[in-house]
Order: sequence, then C-alpha cells, then structure tokens
Amino acid sequence: MFIRKCSSPSALKSELEDIRRKVSVQETGASWNTIEQGIVQLTQCCKNGGCAFATEVVAGIRSLSIPLNNAMNSERSRLSGATIELITALSVGLGPAFKPFLSIFIPTILGLCARTNKVSTSRAKASIFAVIKHTQSSSILPYLAASVHNKSPSLRLVAAESVLAYLNFNTSNGTRTHLIEDVIQSTSEDASAVVRAVGKTIYEAYKALLPDNVERFV
Repeated sequence: MFIRKCSSPSALKSELEDIRRKVSVQETGASWNTIEQGIVQLTQCCKNGGCAFATEVVAGIRSLSIPLNNAMNSERSRLSGATIELITALSVGLGPAFKPFLSIFIPTILGLCARTNKVSTSRAKASIFAVIKHTQSSSILPYLAASVHNKSPSLRLVAAESVLAYLNFNTSNGTRTHLIEDVIQSTSEDASAVVRAVGKTIYEAYKALLPDNVERFV
C-alpha cells in the first residue's frame, strides 16, 4: 500500500476522508479486511506526519471513534490488533495531546484485558503502557482504579500493573493520589496473590515518591 506523507492539514483531511470510507462499513466476513486496511492506513498516516497536526488528528479520530472501538472489540484478532496498534501510534505521535482520547478508547482497551485470549490481553496492556508513558496524564487513573475492582483477575492485574507503570513514568507528585491509595488498599485485599504482589510494589513506589502521604495514608 502506497503511503502518502501527511505534510499539511489539507493532505491529512484528504487521507482521513479516504480512510473513513473504509472503516465506517459494517464488519462482515467480506468487509473486515477493508476495515483493517483503513486502520493500517490511518496508523501509517499518523506515523508519517499526520500527528504534527494535532487539532485535525484529534477531530478526525474523534469522528471515527465508534467504528474504531467496534474494530478494537472485534473477535477477529488481526482487526482488533491493528486498531490497538493505531491507539499506540497515536499516543506516541501526539504525546500529551492524546488526552482527549483517554475517555474514548481506554475503557475499550481495558475491556480487552478481561478476555481469556492472552494475545489480546498482551496487546492491550502494551498499548496502555504506551499511553501512560507518552501522555503523562493523571486522567487515566480513574479508569485504572475502577478496573482493580473488576471481577476479571486478568483485568485487575493489568490495571494494577498500569498504576505501577504510571508511578514509574511520572516522577512528579501530581494529583489524584487518593486514587492510587484506593488501588493500594484494594490490591492488598485481592484474592489473587499476583495482584497482591503488584499492589505491594505499588505501595513501595508510592512511598518512595510521596513519603509524607504514606505516613498519613497508613
């Protein structure tokens, strides 16, 4: 597939219109490959200059949020994986400007971590870590904190590991510490020994980062 460089807002708009025609169709056995091609094209567009025009990218991706979430939730591994890769590419390319997408895509990505498919969980986890690293936003914490209460052990584990990643990537004292404290409390009582172990590591990282808060918290 020939990839045009998105060197201007007008070039990006033209590319997005072409992509929209591909990804907005209903997924069927005959159409899913076209949807995947559109998503791969969008990923390449983001990697090939598109993310330099953050305002236009955010508006364009937001308008495609429904078909993209549908594709991410697809039972077809290639289609779901391609969409997860797109989210990762967006977080890398946009950095902090990815923040408007947290509420749009993070719940879906976390939902994939509750599946029994280990490949899907691994892809989703890697994407969440990329979002945390490149976005550097505490706005992801409410979604992670809520997920440590989920009935799925795999989702609780990914959520806990993601909170730990957040603490490792964000060395400033930041905000929303009450959410981290809630995660520490919840993971300390988790039925899974693996989740409890991650929770203990979260506590140690939190203590090193905000020792005064730990004294109050404990």
